[in-house]
Amino acid sequence: MIPLCRLTGFVLALGLAVAALPTPGSAAMGEAEAVKMIEATFDVQVLRVRAQQVGDRPAWLLTVMNRGGDFNTAFQVNTLAVDRETGKLLPAVRHGASGYEPSGADRREDKVGVRPDAIRSRPWR
Repeated sequence: MIPLCRLTGFVLALGLAVAALPTPGSAAMGEAEAVKMIEATFDVQVLRVRAQQVGDRPAWLLTVMNRGGDFNTAFQVNTLAVDRETGKLLPAVRHGASGYEPSGADRREDKVGVRPDAIRSRPWR
């Protein structure tokens, strides 16, 4: 039998843990929050933000530029995707059943469908 004080402590701790969980309404990340998080995490300057679907997820696409300095990637521009619901970065390349799935323009079946003899013309990667 479990002592009453341990059971009460467990129930209290469980209640506090559940209360600390984010609710669905508060979990959504706004544009300003995404900009602030990315600038602080990666020490970059956000140039542009736009809302877009990435796969099946709503996301913020942030165009960022590295700060200037004495290093090879100074002023380099990249685009980062942040999930609007969770606030986490989305991967640039997704794993598929047969390996990586690049963007739609680079897919082999699209090129072969346009020109069937293209598969024999050179190696496709």
